Amino acid sequence: MPDIEDGKVRSELLLQHKAFIGECHIFDGSSLLLPHKLLLPKTELVSLLKNQVVKLTIEFISELSPNSPDCLRYYNILFRRILKQMNLKQVGRNYYNKQEATEFFDHKLVIWPGYVTSILEYETSITLCADVNHKLLRMQTAYDLITGLRDPQTRKEDVEQVSKELIGSIVFTLYNNKTYRVDAINWEDNPRTKFKKSGGAEITFVDYYREQYNTEVTDLTQPLLISKGKWKKSQQDTPHKPIMLVPELCYLTGLSDKMRKDYRVMRDLALHMRLDPERRQHELRKLMNTIQTNREVQRELQLWDLKFDTNFVSFSGRILKEVRIFQGRRAFDSHPQFADWSRETRSGPLLNVKSLDHWLILYPTRNYGAASSLVQSLRKVTPTMGTAMREAKMLEVSDTVQSYTTVLENHVSSKTQMVLCVLSSEKKDLYDGIKQYLCVKCPTPSQCVVARTLDKPQTLMTIATKIAQQMNCKMGGALWKVETGLQNAMFIGIDCFHDTVNRRKSIAGFVSSINQELTQCTPVYRAEVGCCAAAFTLKAL
Repeated sequence: MPDIEDGKVRSELLLQHKAFIGECHIFDGSSLLLPHKLLLPKTELVSLLKNQVVKLTIEFISELSPNSPDCLRYYNILFRRILKQMNLKQVGRNYYNKQEATEFFDHKLVIWPGYVTSILEYETSITLCADVNHKLLRMQTAYDLITGLRDPQTRKEDVEQVSKELIGSIVFTLYNNKTYRVDAINWEDNPRTKFKKSGGAEITFVDYYREQYNTEVTDLTQPLLISKGKWKKSQQDTPHKPIMLVPELCYLTGLSDKMRKDYRVMRDLALHMRLDPERRQHELRKLMNTIQTNREVQRELQLWDLKFDTNFVSFSGRILKEVRIFQGRRAFDSHPQFADWSRETRSGPLLNVKSLDHWLILYPTRNYGAASSLVQSLRKVTPTMGTAMREAKMLEVSDTVQSYTTVLENHVSSKTQMVLCVLSSEKKDLYDGIKQYLCVKCPTPSQCVVARTLDKPQTLMTIATKIAQQMNCKMGGALWKVETGLQNAMFIGIDCFHDTVNRRKSIAGFVSSINQELTQCTPVYRAEVGCCAAAFTLKAL
């Protein structure tokens, strides 16, 4: 008393009585686990918080056995304490080794190696589940991004483009090892703006970072980033103050679209982040060796009379039998080691073929050559598949959403089976606009292809084959089938989407097979999930 919500402050208040509760204790902010009983079932203590008296009441609740499920929560808190003692830095829920970071100066990226851990009870014993994890940071701050989008003549930022690039992204602050989601940009305020500290005193952002973290902010005219903090459904109606961040101190995380398209970037990252089983086991064994040899960690474990086995849990894996794939009159194996049978599917008729009689091709003026090359390649690959393809109606468009939708409004009819759109670039708004029109306003099967992917003659036939296969599926055909051995079985797929922008809805998508061969599915349904996840309404898309 008085009530204090901040878990960190609550821990500090309790630690003022370390001599009384003992060095061996685990506190999660509300519950305290001790290896021994206190003298009285109810104890009252007094702590000081900035000269304010705070009364702490500790009341005995229950006694737990070491294998009690309630103990698992405390074991996980203890293990997080151990990871901190190993000098690992907490970012989000996981811990990373900043000292062993790998820097890619060519790509301006940094990888922090780390671990995902959880202590759970499996079958007959309590086990530590651990896996290797990586945190990907850019050597670029939000400030660098903002200044990079500044007009060289007017020296003013492109507000719309900056918002498009930053809003929704996750940034990382080195001074406290925390990540924040950028929800908005405050162009009115800057680092010289004052704010109220928890004690009520006013201070500028510049002075705050200088005093609190010994960090200097150099550009005093930059805008501020706004983060609304972590969103929880249970607190969706609780007002809370947004967090203001200085762009200069916020490092960007993850990969940009440009990086994802760069083969060299993805190749170099894969070498460090995609570990085969042997390297993964080596990294986890290194973690366990550190736990076994670190004196501070061992002392902490001995206080609780806990220790970890030096070996991994071993068990026999189940190998699934090889599945036969049937395409037309042919059958072939799926090669379970590689899970790739694309080569075998190219030279034969498909399982269920749909003829292409009425279809449109939309292309920008400058990409006429790419569109023509694609049509010629489709003419070569479709006869092998068994697809009867008539001439498409070729329609020229400008490189805007409005131009595509206007042409579609004028030419799509009830007879149209397929619309193929050639795009000049991977602009998201263009793709989204076309798909919204052809999925919602005028439901018609469609296929989009970026012109750049059609520029390589050596891969054009392969790309044309895949496009033809996708179009056949979208028109209701089927490429192949597998025999599962199950009779009268329905296969169901469910996926969830959580709206992180509006932070109000979670949407569940549902689809299921409706024939014995598992080649036909129901229309996709969506469920808008409210406070009660069990009560939702299905709406056909």
